[in-house]
Amino acid sequence: MKNDYLRDSGIKTLGTRIRRLFERLNGNVTELYRRELDFEQRWFALGMLLAEHGPMNSRDATKMLGQSHVAMVQVVRAMEKAGLLERKADTSDARSKILHLTTAGSEKLEQVLAISRVVDQAAEALLREAAPDFLEQLDALDDALDRLSLAERIEATFAEGGQSK
Repeated sequence: MKNDYLRDSGIKTLGTRIRRLFERLNGNVTELYRRELDFEQRWFALGMLLAEHGPMNSRDATKMLGQSHVAMVQVVRAMEKAGLLERKADTSDARSKILHLTTAGSEKLEQVLAISRVVDQAAEALLREAAPDFLEQLDALDDALDRLSLAERIEATFAEGGQSK
């Protein structure tokens, strides 16, 4: 990209560049799922989790997906409204609900998976071309943030005499 302010700014705009990359990757796939299947890509991870692991409570799903409670509530409500998911009482915890894919949800997920295989092939080709080690580097970043969050790293930098707050 010529005259790319974000790229030229280096580390100062790291978060914005990551967000832009996400939007460039995600936007195309989101549009494809919407156009072909009337399905939101943000539903994909929860749908796959429930298809692979069976019904579970929202708390466990949130933890397994590493999402915020707020994000999970939004996805659950949207999938429920679309008729893809239902919440049932948890017999072991009255405060909790168990998330289940509906029959329509399971059928829709099968259609999504067919398109997802093609998306995966295109993504693999992109990574082979541009960043063969990207997934390993992403894992390394996740692992490093698990050890010490960016907020903790910022505080440590301040404590070591970095720029003042």
